[in-house]
Amino acid sequence: MEVAAGVAIADRLGSIRQTAGPPIGRHGYMAIVWLGSRWLQLEQPAAQAIPFTQYRLLHDFGWEESGKNARQALKRTLLNLQEARWEGEVNDSLTGKKTHEDHFGIIDRVLWPVVQEGRVERLGYIFLGSWFVEQLRHEAGVYIDWDVLRDLPPIARKLYGLLENDRFEPADDGEEWQAYWLGPPFFASVGSTCARERDNVAAVARACEAIASHPGTEYRFARERVAVDGGWTQQLVVWRRAGSAGRRSPRLLARAVGA
Repeated sequence: MEVAAGVAIADRLGSIRQTAGPPIGRHGYMAIVWLGSRWLQLEQPAAQAIPFTQYRLLHDFGWEESGKNARQALKRTLLNLQEARWEGEVNDSLTGKKTHEDHFGIIDRVLWPVVQEGRVERLGYIFLGSWFVEQLRHEAGVYIDWDVLRDLPPIARKLYGLLENDRFEPADDGEEWQAYWLGPPFFASVGSTCARERDNVAAVARACEAIASHPGTEYRFARERVAVDGGWTQQLVVWRRAGSAGRRSPRLLARAVGA
């Protein structure tokens, strides 16, 4: 994977975490998805500014009927994302060892349009950070269907992004599969923060149901008990049609970043 800092063409990006700024939350995650989709639609590799109108952005988020409160929430989401800072690991492609820490922001600036009564709305512009632009230019992620993501509840959104980005193993009948241990690391990855394990398992089960029942997805799920170190634990087994994830389209989106 080509990395933004230009450290080495063959280096690979490791884990990414937020290090400063307010938590971006589920709306910030959605904004990252939206920005990637809009950048792809521009079909201009040199573009750094994403034009928008408040109406278009509210419509895409499904908030067009929510009025002033929705506009304020949208503005706060973008400004929080602008303040957030991130740290990514850059790993050597041959040894897998960490070689650099990359520090960056997703958004550089937000030129917010002022809307007056009775006036045609002006265009606003969201200026992407150089790291994000480089990832998009070099196709450093998988494309996620915006229409699916927008319809899913919060935990299901993160789970769907995780599944679309992950590699699956070949299975029978034209399918592929992957298994996940239902424990604290997985719960944290999908944003389930319940105090009790059984409540986290139930939250993941609801997320699986939401994904499986959506007409735009091709996933099916099962929960299994497995023996580990003399005890029992649960794992989530996921199947999908081989080659169905990350299908490329100008409408679709790009990168899973932990919120």
